[in-house]
Amino acid sequence: MLQPNEFKIYNASAGAGKTYTLVKEYISILLSNPNPFAFESILAITFTNKAANEMKERILGKLADFSKYDYKTNQDLLDLSKELDLEPEIIYK
Repeated sequence: MLQPNEFKIYNASAGAGKTYTLVKEYISILLSNPNPFAFESILAITFTNKAANEMKERILGKLADFSKYDYKTNQDLLDLSKELDLEPEIIYK
């Protein structure tokens, strides 16, 4: 988990998966932090409004997917569960 005032910087060319990485990182921070308001202290910077909106939509979409599909078969949820060492059911809830 990132500590206060600790930054991660991702720099890659178009189509390299930056948005995917940022979404995964954002959700990982949320799920590994006991504070339900952790989202208020996360800052992700993009260079266009379009990219910011895409990231927001993907985050909300991924969270919705985690909550509505069977967590035992949702591969993204299972992968994240393994990476964060959290039970899949916790992520689902």
